[in-house]
Amino acid sequence: MKLLLFAEVYYPDVMGGGEQSTKQMAEGLAQRGHEVVVRCLGDRTCKEEINGVTIKRKYAKDLSEHFLSNAKNRQLEDPFSAIDKIARKPRDFYESSRWYEYYKTLLAKEKPDLVHTVAPMSYLGRINLWKAAHDLKIPVSHVCRGPNLLELKFIGGILDPYNMHRNAKASSYLTALAAPSRYMLERHNEAGIRGRKWNDVIYNAIDFTPTEPREEDIRKKENLLLYAGELREGKGIHTLLEAAKGIGDVRLCLIGKGGLAESLKRESGAEVKDWMQPQELYACMKRAKAVILPSLWNEPFGRVLTEAIYNGTLAIGSDRGGIPEVLAGNEDYIFRSGDAAGLAGRIERVLCMPSEKYLAEVKKMQASTAGTTREAYIDSWEQFFTKQLEI
Repeated sequence: MKLLLFAEVYYPDVMGGGEQSTKQMAEGLAQRGHEVVVRCLGDRTCKEEINGVTIKRKYAKDLSEHFLSNAKNRQLEDPFSAIDKIARKPRDFYESSRWYEYYKTLLAKEKPDLVHTVAPMSYLGRINLWKAAHDLKIPVSHVCRGPNLLELKFIGGILDPYNMHRNAKASSYLTALAAPSRYMLERHNEAGIRGRKWNDVIYNAIDFTPTEPREEDIRKKENLLLYAGELREGKGIHTLLEAAKGIGDVRLCLIGKGGLAESLKRESGAEVKDWMQPQELYACMKRAKAVILPSLWNEPFGRVLTEAIYNGTLAIGSDRGGIPEVLAGNEDYIFRSGDAAGLAGRIERVLCMPSEKYLAEVKKMQASTAGTTREAYIDSWEQFFTKQLEI
């Protein structure tokens, strides 16, 4: 089959776990003999091939810079003001003959068997892409890796009900809908956003074999607590700082970038490091006693927790979004969002744990984590797309 993916950005431009999951899926399907083409924005208009995947990048002044400014591998200023974002937002709500004809022409040229959007395609006329594919009788699907179809990030959420209404209406063009957690899928379905034929949960995969920890490895671990992700409000970093404050001999390391980075470096007392490549991050995880995701917002999945578990380290997370699914509902490692005392208690339990107990807990976590193997992940996506061709 020929699969045409639409993304805001694509590897090596990475805004978060979504881009990593898209790369895994695209390359895995290409390795199985499928033709995979990605259409995305870039810093120049070009066509290239990476690991069997054809990427067609388009440069659109300001729009490209806006999305690339969020990429961890870039150091760009966002050219969009709040007014710019508000002015462009109607493209996400309304059908436009100009955008519709643009996508219809592009799809007629590409001749894909299937179309799939792996990002909300903000400001890019998403509804018109879905409608163009539907009208050309090309199966079209979407994966909800975030709450963008449910929530707007400005005007205090006043337009959220309208946003959900418009997206529920537009989802009538979708053949199928996927999400990385049961939480995310059910939340969209409850808002009326669903595929016409079916909806699937496809848990994110980690692209390496889980470490088989030994008691010797556990004894070598440092009294180190690790957070890795965006350094911004909503991630619960201040809950983590408060929890760590009353714990004795322990170091706290925050890894990532975002609006809180500079103030955290000055005021938190924690070690703050810029975002790093996966192998360097995984080495830090292996040294840590716990990796913590203290989010205040509803995480679509919680990829960093699975990465920690696969690296032989216990993971602790808040009760928001898909995090409890990753941790298999184990209350020993799940705390109430914003509850610093509850988090501190779980941290102290891990720090005081004998090495043999820690080893047993890691193995149990590896056996029950919601993360899946790479091959099973590609199997799930291949079935997801193949079913659409059989309709």
